[in-house]
Amino acid sequence: MANTNTNTNPQDINDADSSLGDDDIDDLSSTVSINSSILAHRHENGRRYHAYKDGKYLGPNDVPEQDRLDLQHHLFTLTFDGKLHLCPLPPTLHRVLDAGTGTGIWAIDFADTHPTATVLGLDLSPIQPGFVPPNVSFQVDDLEEEWTFKEGEGFDFVYARMMTSSFADWGRFFEQSFRHMTPGGYIEMADICFPVEFVDDTMPEDSALEKWAGLILDGTRTIGRPIDSAKKYKEQLEKAGFVNVVEQKFTWPQNRWPKEKKMKEIGAWSLENMAPSLEGFSMALFTRVFNWTKEEVEIFLVDVRKEMKDTKVHAFWPIYVVYAQKPT
Repeated sequence: MANTNTNTNPQDINDADSSLGDDDIDDLSSTVSINSSILAHRHENGRRYHAYKDGKYLGPNDVPEQDRLDLQHHLFTLTFDGKLHLCPLPPTLHRVLDAGTGTGIWAIDFADTHPTATVLGLDLSPIQPGFVPPNVSFQVDDLEEEWTFKEGEGFDFVYARMMTSSFADWGRFFEQSFRHMTPGGYIEMADICFPVEFVDDTMPEDSALEKWAGLILDGTRTIGRPIDSAKKYKEQLEKAGFVNVVEQKFTWPQNRWPKEKKMKEIGAWSLENMAPSLEGFSMALFTRVFNWTKEEVEIFLVDVRKEMKDTKVHAFWPIYVVYAQKPT
């Protein structure tokens, strides 16, 4: 299942793309040898995507997207009043899994604040930095495959954020998490949920934003990876055997339209997270699933971006946080 993240191809190297050195390899459980296909990238319509398990995740992994992921990390910590998680943690933390680690920013911050824990970040893209706390490691991996962690390597905490639309079978992910967690350990999910919602009657007629969000939802359903999966996390966690399941809902205003100071600030960051990155969210899905041309996507997104910025439009995105415990 696992592929140790070593070096990227020379043409793809940048500060955010560097990876683990040889000294780290022996500490990671790898079931397949590294080859160039794992560390390669797919270039399409001016964006860069992962090549390992090509097409499983439709978001780009290039530098603009890495910058957005780091900005989004700040948006989450702002939403959660500086917290990196909401669940109560076990009194003793040994092993932590960050599923879909992206740039590794959450794993690094968590490792800094929990120096006695070992944090493993897994992702399809080798875009994590090389200089990290000594208790952090990263692997290129596909969590939809059978997990092959060794006996005795159970996780005390499994964390996954913004992974909606990443899995075709969330039930299987939760079942595998359950099997590879220690008794009393926690799992926590934090995800956006489409479609966009509107407060009062501010949604414009023929809303471009509503149409875009609907197309994203339809497209992800078509490929079997719906972007509204967070609605079912609570039920699926319970079915997998977890107990003490808690679901909390938050909102990200689309822009600075709220009057309340904190929500206005969250809205400002939400706009910066979404509007400049519309192409990254849309291009692969619209061209591969709907057969739009690159130019058709770009023209359509002009009106979507304009509406996203309009403070007269009181739109928001539901954010779900669901956590649960493995029975002791």
